[in-house]
Amino acid sequence: MQMKKLCSAFTAAILTAGSLLGTGAFQSAAAEAPTLTFDIRSDGKNAVSIKAEDIAARDISVPVKIFIPSNPGVNGINLKLQVNDGQPDAETGAFGNYGLYMADGAMASPFCFDSTSKGNAGASFSDVFNKEKMNLSWVYSADPDKLPDAAAEANTTAWNSSVEWAYQNAFATATLIVPKGTPSGEYKLDIRKDPFVNSQSVVSGSSKESCSACSGVQTSDLSFESVPLTIKVEEADTSDWTDTYEIADAGHYYILGDVCGKPGDTVKVPVYVFNDTGTAGYQVFFDIDKRLTLNKIERGSAYRNAATINTDPEKTPYPSYVYAGSDTSQADNGTVLCNLNVTIPSDAKAGEIYKTSFYHEGLNSCELKIVDIDGEKLDVTFYDGSITVVADDQTCINRSSVSLSGADQYANLTLFNVTGPVEWKSEDPSVATVDRNGLIKSVGFGSTKVTATNNGKEYTCDVIVGLLGDIDRNGEVSIIDVQIGLQHYVETFAGNPGVFGDELLPIADVDANGTFDVADVQYTLMYYVNNTVSKKNITWEQLLSSNE
Repeated sequence: MQMKKLCSAFTAAILTAGSLLGTGAFQSAAAEAPTLTFDIRSDGKNAVSIKAEDIAARDISVPVKIFIPSNPGVNGINLKLQVNDGQPDAETGAFGNYGLYMADGAMASPFCFDSTSKGNAGASFSDVFNKEKMNLSWVYSADPDKLPDAAAEANTTAWNSSVEWAYQNAFATATLIVPKGTPSGEYKLDIRKDPFVNSQSVVSGSSKESCSACSGVQTSDLSFESVPLTIKVEEADTSDWTDTYEIADAGHYYILGDVCGKPGDTVKVPVYVFNDTGTAGYQVFFDIDKRLTLNKIERGSAYRNAATINTDPEKTPYPSYVYAGSDTSQADNGTVLCNLNVTIPSDAKAGEIYKTSFYHEGLNSCELKIVDIDGEKLDVTFYDGSITVVADDQTCINRSSVSLSGADQYANLTLFNVTGPVEWKSEDPSVATVDRNGLIKSVGFGSTKVTATNNGKEYTCDVIVGLLGDIDRNGEVSIIDVQIGLQHYVETFAGNPGVFGDELLPIADVDANGTFDVADVQYTLMYYVNNTVSKKNITWEQLLSSNE
């Protein structure tokens, strides 16, 4: 037993050095047998396409499987994997592989051949997968004349791709990482055909001397061929700007998309899922502008399971999309949970904006909830959307103003019907920032203007950070705010300076007419009475629209 361990360790060390060679087949069967073939695949295909917006947002993981569809019978294999030409460094000889790297690499189990050991890869004399160097080494037996037989058919040492089990099990598996920001182009993961010595792994002298240290086990003239895995990173389309709804470092979140349409149009409002950690159930309710007509809720592609859809106001005051199961699913980023099919009023005017929101509070039976397999509630954030009325496909922005009650809150801006790139800019980043997708993030108290520039024309959105009516900035609207507002109005009406400066005007001017007057004092009092005294949980929008 100890001798086998020593031999295995020695062979593994030698093979780590030997994997510097393109490939080595230690012992082959008869000459008329098929050529040794390696087929590198991802999800059953030899090609993977990565969208430009995806690689711009995050690292992409590509699952890799190496199959041996044609095999004349071998005792050992060395592979040196590389991306394109490997991008070797001129001085060190180390491979750069264009920034792509392996997050893991292992011999597959069950093994692609060897019925004697019943598919146990560990029963081989030695197997090493060095993911850092993308080197793979395998030896079946210390006896070079002993060949393994196929797991799918006992006592078979040679096969070709015509047999039904040729692609049943992989020889090795790995995860190839395509890093964020990788330039567009084609990247081929393949086996190096020419001998190559990695400067960090040379045992002694040249590659030939390294091989001679294997006592002849690695010498073979067996030919081989390979089918590479091609990874195509698409080139970014700069002709038209599109909103990707990506929020950096936001965790697990749902976001209602922003859409546009003409008066009378029926549109679909998607509910996107991002950064899912594993979901077994969801209970989502929607608060749709009452002027819109909700026709139906359509199932999306995020999860395979069919949810219970309820749009009957007699059964629940808010439309819902609900599912609870016994299995955990994980949605891909940007996939759609469901679509809200709604009709815009035929008398709507261009520029009008309707809110589509998640129902957040009030009724316990309508609680937003996403759960894991144990029924534990997951930490999920929900972002609302909008429908903007357009005419004649004109370019327009989906929000002319945004109010955020405090720091680290988000609002999504979308520019519709654009041609060419869009540049986003915040007038005062200390109040709010905006990213290349039009996502606003509040930073500090105050007001600013966010501008989208397209084809020389600007589209603006006024951003207020701070709770409307909260003049004393203590986080709530109270009777004190009403008193401060009234005092300010009296002083300015008498021709004196008010009690608060211009920086508070966006917070105090709750009806957003550009001035602070007695109507703002009255609205603030009504808000306080409804929410603090009567506990009605009324929003500013509901209060202001009811008094128009």
